[in-house]
Amino acid sequence: MFGYVRPYRDELRMCDYDTYRAAYCGLCRASAKRFGFRTRFLVNYDMTFLYLVRAGIRPRAKQGKCWCPSKLCGSKRCLIDDAGYAEVAAYNVILCYHKILDQIADGGFFRALGARFLKLLFRRPYRKASKAAPAYSALVRSRLDALHALEKAESPSLDRTADAFAEIVAGCADDLEDEAIRRPARSLLYQVGRYVYLCDALDDLCRDIRKGAYNPLRFRFTPTADGLSAEDQAYLQQLMDSSVNLAGAALSLLPIQSGGRLLENIVYLGLPAVFAAVRAGKFQNTSLRIPGKEIKA
Repeated sequence: MFGYVRPYRDELRMCDYDTYRAAYCGLCRASAKRFGFRTRFLVNYDMTFLYLVRAGIRPRAKQGKCWCPSKLCGSKRCLIDDAGYAEVAAYNVILCYHKILDQIADGGFFRALGARFLKLLFRRPYRKASKAAPAYSALVRSRLDALHALEKAESPSLDRTADAFAEIVAGCADDLEDEAIRRPARSLLYQVGRYVYLCDALDDLCRDIRKGAYNPLRFRFTPTADGLSAEDQAYLQQLMDSSVNLAGAALSLLPIQSGGRLLENIVYLGLPAVFAAVRAGKFQNTSLRIPGKEIKA
């Protein structure tokens, strides 16, 4: 469920693009330092956005050089902000580990063999991350239990299912001490989480229909093997537009000190562009790739 929150390259200034890449690489570096080299492969665009939101309320972090395993020699520019990345790296490991558990639960024995291997591979980093962020780890388990109950009951409610996941994303702001910052940050992340859940549901709809797997869109609408009707897609578009507008309103309430243009690009341009690509069936999830010129919704 990762990879839908990214900047829109065509309208991104080069300096902001460099900042985004440096933030992504900084998260990769910090995650490896705190939870082991293997967690570099869990870094994704969505959690880079989370870091940018949290870092935006502080003075801009310094850029430096860091070794990159994707390059045989040399290094990349990255943000040196270990304190700023601490919670984000823990949240990322926790969320990715639960995503692996979901793949195991949904895949059957043989189809989930790869996920079972990943579970063993990331069990230790997950335990370490849960100790670093125990409140968030408990929140994730609680909300996922609620989501799984809705899935088991084949709930047709888009609001209830999206809310369960959105609360997980919004919880990434619960540790912020200043309420004047925490409330709009939580609202922003909630709307982005809601967007991610519904976007992922539409992206997976045809596959879930073939597999007979749960998808809230299957039970809310009457899709065919080709997906939703034009009328149903228009209704879903209204829901997504509402989430983008509310996310933008929450962003405007944050006292952003750095990266404001980049965050606005992601919210107002990146999110709609990605959803348009998903609607057209042209979106390819590349969330685990280290960003380069491929970042273009």
